[in-house]
Amino acid sequence: MNKITLTGRLTEEPKVTYSAGAEPVARALFNFAVPDMSMKKDGEGNYPTDFFRCTCWGKLAEIVEKHCSKGTKLLLCGRLKNNNYEKDGQKVYSNEIVIDSLEFLEARAAKIQDAQPQEASAAEPTAETEPARTEPPSNAVN
Repeated sequence: MNKITLTGRLTEEPKVTYSAGAEPVARALFNFAVPDMSMKKDGEGNYPTDFFRCTCWGKLAEIVEKHCSKGTKLLLCGRLKNNNYEKDGQKVYSNEIVIDSLEFLEARAAKIQDAQPQEASAAEPTAETEPARTEPPSNAVN
């Protein structure tokens, strides 16, 4: 079984690209910092941190593009993928986490593009149009 679960924060703005073709598919790439709380804190009160390169595709990548930015705290679930290629005659190995699902761990407003207000689309209810809920919504995204 190849399954990984991480809790941490984005270290940078996600980079989102779309494939060419009649139905473009989104791909989001970002680096993710995970504090190692099993270790002792350093002199400044911080835990040692591990950094992971993460990728997600499709609708999940579009959600990351719209709602995530540097510092966003997430719970990520996915799998470890090993990559290798040759560079200057040497075999190079790298790892990435392919994200299957994520959960937002902090309430945060949607990322604002170019610091300009955006209109909500009909598919995305706002506080004025969405009926009141009796149960808190789940933050999990698949």
